[in-house]
Amino acid sequence: MFKSIVLLFYILLFSIISPDTTQNQDSTTIKPDSVSGSMDSLLADTMIVDDSSSITVKPKPELVYPIVENNAFQIGEKLTFKVRYGFVRAGTATMSVLKETELNGHPVYQIQTTAESVSPFSWVYKVDDVVNSFIDKNGLFSWRFEKKLREGSYKIDLLVDYLPEDSLAKIHTIRYKDEIEEKHYDVKVPPFAMDVLASFYYIRTKPLRIGDIISIVNHDNKKVYNLEIHVYMREEIDTAAGTFRCLRVEPLLKGEGIFKQKGRLLVWLTDDQYKIPVQMTSEVAVGHITTELEKIEGIKHKLPSLISE
Repeated sequence: MFKSIVLLFYILLFSIISPDTTQNQDSTTIKPDSVSGSMDSLLADTMIVDDSSSITVKPKPELVYPIVENNAFQIGEKLTFKVRYGFVRAGTATMSVLKETELNGHPVYQIQTTAESVSPFSWVYKVDDVVNSFIDKNGLFSWRFEKKLREGSYKIDLLVDYLPEDSLAKIHTIRYKDEIEEKHYDVKVPPFAMDVLASFYYIRTKPLRIGDIISIVNHDNKKVYNLEIHVYMREEIDTAAGTFRCLRVEPLLKGEGIFKQKGRLLVWLTDDQYKIPVQMTSEVAVGHITTELEKIEGIKHKLPSLISE
């Protein structure tokens, strides 16, 4: 049951469909004796011309890295949620913008979520999960994704490194059983793809209007998901952190979902520049799950959507 609670966080949300960032360039002709490395690997991107004396090489298109205006979140932001199963508190979850660091020569934000069960649920099914996403500071796309799940006897680590220049995600999984099982594999993904956590922070930077339907692509493990996000209406939502003016949105899964929902997954975001998740509800096979905002830290100014504390 609690695994479904945790997955409510990981389904939120999205990856951006990458725009066409290629640029036309002239090909370059080179002599075979000037080629270093394996000729077999070169031929995949080359074409023989005239005779065997020369090879025309089509250079790799240069990627133009995106820039996304971000007025929604900053370093130090921390959101704390209580997770309820029906009327009973089952756990605590957090979403944090931890720090700015560097990966592959690029400045990145480290975004982290945690989920932890509380008594009496921990006695039956203990959960202690940590997820980190390292997203480009300027473009908000993924450079690295780390998921460490500790749920009952189920223990697994998922590590993903994104290579936008190669449209590739390099994946490493470690499953802890009686013996440690490790797997390494590559998955083709669009340039500037986003994991589910990175894409949620990206969507927070976007203007959302009533009636919008946002179609986006999401990468998770071996799969790329097509999602539609519907923006429905404005509502006031009362939480432990206060009462907020919100936008109600619904991500709709196409085809196989991340987990099997019994009913709808609804999300309420603050109706301001911050787009903070205030509440999430879903029906799963074992009942009704609600994730409710409990505390906001690290935001310097009062939220415009806050009605009362």
